[in-house]
Amino acid sequence: MEFREHILNTLLDKYEKSLHYQGKAKVNRKIALSFNAKNFPWYWKSEAPHLKKAIHQVVEDLAGQGIVAYKWLPFEKGNLLDSVWLNLEQVDTAYRVIGRQPRKDKIKEVVGELENLLPQITQEWVKNFLIDCLKEMQDKKDFPLLLPAEKEERELLLKSFLGLEDKRDTVLLERVFSLKYLGHSKVFQRKVKGRLTRIAVQYLLNNSELLEDEVIQELGIEKNSEEVLVCGAITLLYKDKKIDYANSPFGGVVDTKYFSKMKIGSVKAAKVITIENKANFHYLVNNGMVDSTLLIYLGGFPGPQKRDFLVNLYQLKPNVSFYHWGDIDLGGFRIFETLRKVIPTIKPLFMDESTLLKYKGYCDELENNYARQLEKLLDKVEYKTFWPVIKVMLKDKIRLEQEALLVSEVDM
Repeated sequence: MEFREHILNTLLDKYEKSLHYQGKAKVNRKIALSFNAKNFPWYWKSEAPHLKKAIHQVVEDLAGQGIVAYKWLPFEKGNLLDSVWLNLEQVDTAYRVIGRQPRKDKIKEVVGELENLLPQITQEWVKNFLIDCLKEMQDKKDFPLLLPAEKEERELLLKSFLGLEDKRDTVLLERVFSLKYLGHSKVFQRKVKGRLTRIAVQYLLNNSELLEDEVIQELGIEKNSEEVLVCGAITLLYKDKKIDYANSPFGGVVDTKYFSKMKIGSVKAAKVITIENKANFHYLVNNGMVDSTLLIYLGGFPGPQKRDFLVNLYQLKPNVSFYHWGDIDLGGFRIFETLRKVIPTIKPLFMDESTLLKYKGYCDELENNYARQLEKLLDKVEYKTFWPVIKVMLKDKIRLEQEALLVSEVDM
């Protein structure tokens, strides 16, 4: 161990976390390091006297340069050190002796990086994040929690912001985004995704219930290609083509990345049913739905492209009856509430307590942590529709995936 570097690095770490560093200290409290068994376990072992002697020499040399001061334990002068503390008037010398860049200098560099980036950003949530980071660094002379102090990771995050700015409303696969803007197909997932998710939740979405992939999807970055399956009398207009799904008895698929360039031509339906899981969609298609019903498979949480499609559908046919069939669980309830924000008249289908109890033998058991999350929905008025079934779920410790209904004939 390099004792000089270890002692000064430890003291400087303490200094950079102190009010002295921020220039706000009202009391001249020492930045000290104790030579106790926790900090220096080997120091108290009699079989290593040469190490103890070496550290005494280092401390005395540093004190001779005026960088630190120290004291011995009572009646142990020259034998056992009690503590060493930093001379606050010689902090710059301490940094220089071990070749360490002062944190204030790092902060100054990063402030310059963000100030150069800010004029290139037009997205309000990213701009607000950068402004908050600048303010915190200038006030506290420290790195904000969501901004990486490590240079490589910070550069990747800032490049990702520029990537979001460049792609605008274009939807890209996660690996394509990573390769195009970060130079490697997996670096986004490994070094940026988690942090960008936390920033977006705080500054853009204000919704901590979303999963990581769902948050990133809101930014137009998809882990896998997203698609919607439709079956019924609906036509879509794409460029100069008219796609009529009424002519397909088995329905059809639409990649959501095309939705921004599509329009809904016509819809002949008295009822629209959105469906969470693919197996249930195909079950209804294969069993034959009445001509007046339009089926739409969503495949889990509806991202921005799917929501835009549903908004356009609702605006075109506001008097149609809309239903959603999903799992009787946290995810199913959350998906329904997201859909209700874009289709105010939508109603749940087979997501009530009678369905839950009818298929109780096919239910999964609730884990304690899951039950606690579910219980929180009873305090949220937006989930009032599901309060009766949630109470049964908590009482019997069960939840139900919608595929369970396929074990018998589903009466639509």
